[in-house]
Amino acid sequence: MRPQTFAVIGGGPAGLFLARLIKLRAPQASVTVYERNAADATFGFGVVFSDRTMAAFEQADPKTCRRLREASAQWTDMELRHQGRSLRYGGYGFTAISRRTLLRILQEQATEVGAQLHFHHEIPLADSFHDADVVAVADGANSATRRAYAEFFGTTVDASGPKYIWFGTPARFDRVTFPFVQTRFGPFAAHAYPYEPGTSTFIVETDTATWRAAGMDVSTDEAQAPGVSDIHSKELLEEIFKEHLDGHPLLVNNSKWASFQVVRNDSWSHRNMVLLGDTAHTAHFSVGSGTKMAMEDAIALAEALDTEGTTADAFRAYEAKRRPEVQRTQNWAAPSMHWWGTFARRLHMEPEQFGFHFLTRTGAISYAGLKRRHASRIDEVESWFARRSAPDAPPEPGPARSAVSLPLTVDGTILANRIATVTPPDAVESSAQAGGGLVIVDWSAGGPDGSQDAWRAAIERVRWNGAEPMALLRAQDAGGEAFARAVGIRMIERVLTTAAPQDGMSVVVGVDCPPVPAWSSEGEDFVQWCSEQTRAGAIGVHLRLPREELTERGWGRALAYADLVRESSRKIVLLDAPDGWALAAPDSHRGESWGTRIHTALLSGRLDIVVARPLARL
Repeated sequence: MRPQTFAVIGGGPAGLFLARLIKLRAPQASVTVYERNAADATFGFGVVFSDRTMAAFEQADPKTCRRLREASAQWTDMELRHQGRSLRYGGYGFTAISRRTLLRILQEQATEVGAQLHFHHEIPLADSFHDADVVAVADGANSATRRAYAEFFGTTVDASGPKYIWFGTPARFDRVTFPFVQTRFGPFAAHAYPYEPGTSTFIVETDTATWRAAGMDVSTDEAQAPGVSDIHSKELLEEIFKEHLDGHPLLVNNSKWASFQVVRNDSWSHRNMVLLGDTAHTAHFSVGSGTKMAMEDAIALAEALDTEGTTADAFRAYEAKRRPEVQRTQNWAAPSMHWWGTFARRLHMEPEQFGFHFLTRTGAISYAGLKRRHASRIDEVESWFARRSAPDAPPEPGPARSAVSLPLTVDGTILANRIATVTPPDAVESSAQAGGGLVIVDWSAGGPDGSQDAWRAAIERVRWNGAEPMALLRAQDAGGEAFARAVGIRMIERVLTTAAPQDGMSVVVGVDCPPVPAWSSEGEDFVQWCSEQTRAGAIGVHLRLPREELTERGWGRALAYADLVRESSRKIVLLDAPDGWALAAPDSHRGESWGTRIHTALLSGRLDIVVARPLARL
């Protein structure tokens, strides 16, 4: 039998929208919402929806969607402000609304169809609602109800996200804007966007070291009481962002620093309880997802409760429909959150590359998609990269060349392009003729073999073909390094080495890329180890991958390591890639090819050299 009595714990967007949708589908049902705060009490300022989300609202509830649109601000562009430049990127669709207005509309819409709303009602545990057919738990990321049943839901909460604080401001922002500012304490960045006439949201992020250096750890401790805002941080940030705020103040509403919490649950239901919104899952606000996902949960849950035969079936159908979409969003949000947590490492980048790195931080939009949305900006960064790689070369007409085909200077040696090939000693010359800029001679198995005269001649022929040789040696192979030096090889790669380079040699550290995520504690230790090698004198790091890891997923994980190693060391990074991809201009009208994937990684500054054998000679 379909459920007839519903208790909703939490009067936020998820709970209120669910209450209305249930009553629209089942007018005879009893639906009661319990909220601990007052009807007009809300923390935060504006929330954002994408065009796709607004379309979902329109389909589920046209009347409510119409009211939301009438009370919202819309824009299509976003803007990055970095090193005195403003870079605008178009082709997006956003709708923002005051959180207070959103809740008022949803309260009125729920009451209109007969849902009962109880405010100032301290929410008991779900056991208090044992007579209800369904208990919808929507009381937020810090849900007491979910916490009481955490073992059944399989709840995990990761609170290691970057520091952020939420303000409003009367300063005018016509689009979502991201200013980045260096200070004597360290770097700060903001997310600013309009949500109603005369008011914008202004969220500030920074790293822990900067937060402490600015004394914000002390002011945070002093502002822990509910409703109390961090006035020290407000006043200091008004000064830091005064150019971007145009002299306007920051507005507070329980504004205090926090670390973003990522909430996950193995199961979204237990007995007659079902989770939705932030209670079930969270995703970093940099992808604009919290309220969006909560209200989309409400749509899916209301539909499942109406169409499935039993409550248990409805819970299963709801989770089966929503979990893949939520997982996809969380997968996009995780690298975005980590990007914001480490943005300080990239502030040295020129604006063109910094902006492109930002655009490609999640992988949600392909190169072709970026090209369609803002072709001029992509052309701009490709032209900048070409000029930086070959400053004396005249501009080339026509489509951009792949970044992999452009030269690179490594420790004073100019490579013709950014392709490296690992080759056995008896195939050195044929590898050089294949067109790669760097030929890595693999002497790691048993050291160099043959006479020095023969190798000198071979090395000269390699250079005649436009390539530069590099010797691949085992750690501590002093004899191999001496041989390489004697035959004219200027660069070597040491596998798993911690030794300082020999005089006159440019040493690259070769190391297997860990099979765990780059943001794990093991991954962070690995990045630190790589940085120590470069501080000891290595000119770069070669991240090696086993053949079975040369997949889109495995390479994506390794690319995250390459990015972190490059930014923490400021040295070159080589990364293994699959063989057999076509050397051509990057795709702009079809799916992401390996050539385009590599082009994007090089263009964004995540790596410098790809170790692979493409199909055709450059």
